Amino acid sequence: MTKAERIKNTLQETKERRKAQRPVVYRLKLQNLSAKEELFKRAFAEAKWLYNWLVSNTERLSIPANKISTVEVKVGKAFEERRLTILGSQVKQEIADRLKENLRALRKQKKNGHKVGALKHKRFVNSIPLKQYDVTYKLDFAQNRIRIQKLGSFRILGLHQIPENAEIANGVLVRKPSGYYLHITCYLPKEHFKRKPIREAVGIDFGIDTKIVLSNGLKIDFELHETHRLKKIQRKLAKTKKGSRNREKLRFLLRKEYEKISDRRKDAQNKVIAFLKLYRTVVFQDDFIKGWEALFGRQVHSSGLGGVRSRLRASLEAPVTVGRFEPTSQECFACGSKHELSLSDRTVECSCGWKCDRDVNAALVILRKGLGLSPDQAVGLDRPELKPLEREAAARVLGNNPYICVSFPR
Repeated sequence: MTKAERIKNTLQETKERRKAQRPVVYRLKLQNLSAKEELFKRAFAEAKWLYNWLVSNTERLSIPANKISTVEVKVGKAFEERRLTILGSQVKQEIADRLKENLRALRKQKKNGHKVGALKHKRFVNSIPLKQYDVTYKLDFAQNRIRIQKLGSFRILGLHQIPENAEIANGVLVRKPSGYYLHITCYLPKEHFKRKPIREAVGIDFGIDTKIVLSNGLKIDFELHETHRLKKIQRKLAKTKKGSRNREKLRFLLRKEYEKISDRRKDAQNKVIAFLKLYRTVVFQDDFIKGWEALFGRQVHSSGLGGVRSRLRASLEAPVTVGRFEPTSQECFACGSKHELSLSDRTVECSCGWKCDRDVNAALVILRKGLGLSPDQAVGLDRPELKPLEREAAARVLGNNPYICVSFPR
C-alpha cells in the first residue's frame, strides 16, 4: 500500500468516526512565561510578517509555505528581509491555508452578488494555528505541562477540563491582553452529552426588560454595561498624545478591560445556554433582535441577546422556531383571540377568563405554536408550574454567576 493510499484510508476512518462524535473547544491558559515573553512576541511577529508578505502578492501562495524561510517586511519607506526562525513548517503551511480560505470566502460572496474588497495587511496577528497534535504541540496531563514546537515546554492551567475519552485534535495559540491561551479542539462521543431532561418542552420569549422568560414562569435577566474603570481609561486616553508610550500603555489597559467585560458577558451566555440544554425541546421565536437596537441599543448590546439566540439555533440538537411575524405577545394563549397591547401593558386579560403576565403568555403561545397545537389541543400547557428539579437546576447552573438575576414564579 502506497503512502497516498494509507493517508486516504486514515482520512476515511476519521470521517466515519466523527459521525458518532461532537467537537468541543477547551481554553487553557499558559503560565510562567516571563522568561520566554520575547520568544512569544517574536513568534506572533513572524506570523504577521508571513501573512502580510503573502497578502501583498497572492501569487506567492503557489510557493510551498513550509519552504519559506525569509520574507520582506516594510519598515518605514524601505523593505527589510526578516528570517522566520520560530515558526515551524506546519504552522507556516496553516497560515497560508488560512489566507486561501479567506480568499475563497471572498470569492463566494462576490459570486453571490455582495460587494467585497481586497484583503488588507494586518497590524496584529493574535492567533497561531497548531494543526497536528503530538507534532506541533503535545500535552502532559501528569505534569500539567504543554510542549509547543520551537517554543518549549510550559505549565498550563485547565487541563482537568479535558475528559479521558476525548480525542485531541488541532489547537490554536491565542494572544490576549490578559496572557497567552491555547484553544484545543477535542472530539467526544455523543453519549457524553446526553443528560436526563428536566422537562419535555419549554417556550422562550426574548425581551428587553426581562431578557428571557420561560413558559414555566422562570425569568432570567442579565446585563453587563461598561465599567467605571473603562470610562476612566477612555478619558485618560483622549488626553494623550498620539504615538506616545503613555498612549500605548493606556490602549493596552483599554483592551484588557474590554476583554474582561466580554468574558463576563460570554460566561453569562454560557450559563444560560447550559441551562436551556437541560430541556428536551426548546421553542423560541425568530425575532429580529438586531432591529431592536434602534430603540434599545444599550440593553441589547450589554446582554448579547442576539448571540444567545444564534447559539441556541446552533447548539441545540432539535431547535424549534416560530415565525418572526407571529403575534405571540398579543394573542391569548387559552382561546387564541388577539388583543391590542402597548408596551406599558404588562398583563393579558381576555374575555374567556384567561389572565396572565404578558411575557409568560407570549412564551406559552410560542410553545403551543412550536408544538403545532391549537388552543383546544394545548391541554395541560396552561399549568406550567415550576418543578423542583427545574428550581434546583436553575440555582446550580445560573446561581454561581453574580451578573444573572433569576426570578422564580410565586
